[in-house]
Amino acid sequence: MGPDQKTKNNKMDQVMLSVVRAVEAGATTIKDVIDATRLSRLKIERALNALEKQKLLVRDGHGFRATGLPKAARPARQCGSCNACCDILEVSAVDKPVNQLCAHWQAGTGCTIYERRPQMCRSFACAWLQGHLDDDWFPARSGIVVHFSEAAVNVTVDDACPDRWREEPYFSKLAEWSLNGIRRIGNRGYATLVVSGADRFLLLGRTIVPDPTPSGTAFLPLTADTFRFWRATSAEHLQRLHERIAEIERIRQEFGSCAIPDNADDDPTPPYRPALLRLSHHA
Repeated sequence: MGPDQKTKNNKMDQVMLSVVRAVEAGATTIKDVIDATRLSRLKIERALNALEKQKLLVRDGHGFRATGLPKAARPARQCGSCNACCDILEVSAVDKPVNQLCAHWQAGTGCTIYERRPQMCRSFACAWLQGHLDDDWFPARSGIVVHFSEAAVNVTVDDACPDRWREEPYFSKLAEWSLNGIRRIGNRGYATLVVSGADRFLLLGRTIVPDPTPSGTAFLPLTADTFRFWRATSAEHLQRLHERIAEIERIRQEFGSCAIPDNADDDPTPPYRPALLRLSHHA
């Protein structure tokens, strides 16, 4: 094999690894993979075909699903001296609260119940360990533990540096993940959630929503990466907010612009159009 062919194969291996990482992180369509990797559609299609042939990825009615990379292809990362997940994360199975070192951790020994540790600990692997993040995100250094769930990117921050997630290079990456989650269609979308001490945040691009409510957050784009938001107090409130946002969009299409109500937590009641037209001076 000549040097040119070896270079092509190495590049293909890197593309395939990037595609698998994206799928493992929740990408289920080609558009999702493009958003996550910024690779061309052609490169992604070639990588997907190669991965399918190698039985490393399957496509079905639910989209793509990674079946696992061979060990040699995975990043050679180990926790080493890092015990951030045993310190920062909550583990209810052993009554460990967030940002408190697990009672079963012992300096020089590590986990003293390793052979009988709970399932959450057995299955947990942070995003850095999985190879999704560069070494700036090494939890022992950054004070940030990132892990993925089906519906969210979960970010937990060490009490010793509660605002680290707002700094660079961290905030821009979190904003990027948030936008990717917002742009996905239907049930494939995901939230980007930050826990820092007693504080909870939802990211909408570069817009930070403090104390998001269990009932949900309605939002409307202002720029490519910022949003106006309203925190819902009930399912009915959320529905009314969504109805008003839909009316704002219709007025924007009809008149070219529509004023957006200022109150971040107001409770609109129908009909929405007359009030929005007056506020926009279109009446």
